[in-house]
Amino acid sequence: MSNDLELYRVFYTVAKCGNISQAAEQLYISQPAVSKTIRRLETIVGITLFLRSSRGVKLTNEGDIFFEYVERAIKEISVGEEILSKLKKREHGIIKLGVSTTLCKYYLIPRLKQFISKYPDIQIKIINKTTFETIKLVEEGIIDFGLVSIPFNAGSYNYIELANLQDTFVASKEYLQPFGIIKPNEVFSKCSFMLLESDNIARKYIDQYFMNNNILVKPEIEVSNMDLLIEFAKIGLGVTVVIKDFINKELSEGSLTEILVTPQISKRTIGIISHKKVPLSIAAQTFLSFIEEKIGEY
Repeated sequence: MSNDLELYRVFYTVAKCGNISQAAEQLYISQPAVSKTIRRLETIVGITLFLRSSRGVKLTNEGDIFFEYVERAIKEISVGEEILSKLKKREHGIIKLGVSTTLCKYYLIPRLKQFISKYPDIQIKIINKTTFETIKLVEEGIIDFGLVSIPFNAGSYNYIELANLQDTFVASKEYLQPFGIIKPNEVFSKCSFMLLESDNIARKYIDQYFMNNNILVKPEIEVSNMDLLIEFAKIGLGVTVVIKDFINKELSEGSLTEILVTPQISKRTIGIISHKKVPLSIAAQTFLSFIEEKIGEY
């Protein structure tokens, strides 16, 4: 088999035109060059592909069979070139993004709506996993990006910080009312706590806060996502820790009350990670640029 695709392109054009001179015009080469190319291809395959006459050329039976396969290949190449053109123009592509439920709902979805509106033909596949699971998928090259929260060793990945998050203690007014006025940090000894499950990265951050400040908290309820903690706190099941930036509505309407403690939980960050050794597609680069433009927005 010849590795010279130009041979097949000339063969295809001559077969479609049925005429050497017309094929030469379409290919922008001379008639002798076309004839020479056809002879070379016939020599390589060892079969006569065209019957020549004064009226032009016609495929032999073998040439007709060969043409079916060449035509299919030429069309597939054309489709591939068209897709590449669309990728270049950001009119096509697939992005695979890993994200936790909480970050997806409160951070990603509002921005995702804007991105889809701007680039409707780029397909986005969301992989809903915990931060630790997302990091593993990035490491294995299964997804393009991970939207994750720190702390973890981001130094081994490409990392772009997107926003700072403030964790805070909250409960409903109804739950807190029987305790009267609670002095700072009395909440840890008087109240029931609800936290994320122990393998959650946000929970590990809160556990580190407790450890650093010699605070002993044994949660009575542990759940897999922050939305449940918010809802449980709203109906008065206890005190929990949530991201303040994501409950502005609840705080303003009074369904949740912030509990001030000393010291305050340090802020942590969220950002986009990608594999240092895996190049990003044009579609992925487009998404990354778009998200970077939204840094600092909520």
